[in-house]
Amino acid sequence: MRMSDPPTAMAPIFVGIGGDSGSGKSTLTAAFYELLGAERITSVCLDDYHSLDRRERALIRVTPLNPRANNFALMEEQLWALKRGEAIAKPVYDHADGTFKAPERVEPNEVVIVQGLHPFLLPGIREAFDLKVWLDPETNLRIRWKLQRDIAKRGYNESQVRAEIEARRPDAEAHIEPQRAQADLVVRFSSPGKDVSPGISDHLNVRLTQRHSLPQLAFEHALDNATTVRLRNDIADDDGRQSDVIEIDGRISAEDAARIERAVWDHASERHHHLHHLRQKELGSYDEPHGRRHSDPLGLTQLILAHRILSAQKSLLVRVKADDYAAISHQLTPPGVSTTEMRG
Repeated sequence: MRMSDPPTAMAPIFVGIGGDSGSGKSTLTAAFYELLGAERITSVCLDDYHSLDRRERALIRVTPLNPRANNFALMEEQLWALKRGEAIAKPVYDHADGTFKAPERVEPNEVVIVQGLHPFLLPGIREAFDLKVWLDPETNLRIRWKLQRDIAKRGYNESQVRAEIEARRPDAEAHIEPQRAQADLVVRFSSPGKDVSPGISDHLNVRLTQRHSLPQLAFEHALDNATTVRLRNDIADDDGRQSDVIEIDGRISAEDAARIERAVWDHASERHHHLHHLRQKELGSYDEPHGRRHSDPLGLTQLILAHRILSAQKSLLVRVKADDYAAISHQLTPPGVSTTEMRG
């Protein structure tokens, strides 16, 4: 497909996955490529739409969480182009050295997964998504995950990462955390107790908060076994929205996890014949400093979300008016802008 080629006949399923830095976006989405087929997925990282490189941000003392450090106009333009089935020349931000590289050609596929810090900040971008997922792990877990990733993969030392987390805190509170209220589904990982030391991630509890913007799926009645999995319907969640909540105890046995996976697979196979059936141990993989590990709660979460992706309704192409977008963009310029204004 050339940049000028006509759009494809069917709009892609557009999935937004947001969360603060180190919240587990890449780990959660890793299994989707095997479940759905890598050839059917286009992935876009919103970090590529930074407007300032690492040196420039340091000079003017702005963090990448601040909207001023991101090119939302280009982000919106290119995401809607993908939604229409058009190829784009996407910018590339290199986390290894904090600089921009040459743009890369990106073509849409059946599923487009967009992950980053600001997928739901602006209505003009938020409305592109058929499914909006927010990752909200407990704070101590997120800090540990960010330390592990930035030290192992991005060349920082521990003191640098902790200083960066502290510097980003005001922007996270002002611009990142409020986006949770815009999500259709919120995933929260938490430790069984106070211990969040390495090696306990395979026992993490998971809470899936499904807002009423999503339909119930038929397999959900099989999830509630009153011991390690609990289903609560029609409750008010942390953001005051009516939701259905699935809670998975981190101590779930391999047998219970396998039974629930079978219930999801049985239902998914009827509707999505091209979903690749993976064995239990092939789901829920994640990196720890001493190698790869497996978590049944993570695997269940990945499987449920893959089913949710393929069940997502394709939304109509609705954009905010240009003058509304200009007004919103203007609000993002000064520091300290209210989150109420940004949510529109």
